[in-house]
Amino acid sequence: MPQLGQGMLKGMSVTLKHLFGKKITRQYPEYKRDLPERSRGMLTVDMDRCIACLQCMRVCPDHCISIEQTKRDADGSGKAKPYAVGFVIDDSRCMYCSLCVEVCPVNCIYHTEEFEAQAYNRLELARQFGERPVDPTIDPRPTVKKKPKKAAKKAPNKDEAA
Repeated sequence: MPQLGQGMLKGMSVTLKHLFGKKITRQYPEYKRDLPERSRGMLTVDMDRCIACLQCMRVCPDHCISIEQTKRDADGSGKAKPYAVGFVIDDSRCMYCSLCVEVCPVNCIYHTEEFEAQAYNRLELARQFGERPVDPTIDPRPTVKKKPKKAAKKAPNKDEAA
């Protein structure tokens, strides 16, 4: 029975040690904590490098990326290539999984060190990139093409066969 209150005494000793120790208080807005090296902040896009391949939009599990594209002859070769005219990242949906960063072939989408997103309205968290604004209220889920169903062959009726 000598071990009856031993666990409680150990817990209270830790509490008392921290109670009388030196306090560490950081004044948050003025002095920000150093972020870890591989931390994931808010996403941003370099529109000059974007080739409008739509891979980031397809791989996003939250469907927080919307891209509006058009074809343009930007380099004067006479061949029209896809060009992103509107790009939206909805930070209210994003879970910062970094799948879009990994799949981008030209590394134009990346995480920044900014992680503090605040807004009074959810639509304000949809950040626009590019020339033309994209409506953030439209769900950017890629449309799934359905294959036409083949008509099943009916078994001949006994009346028709006779």
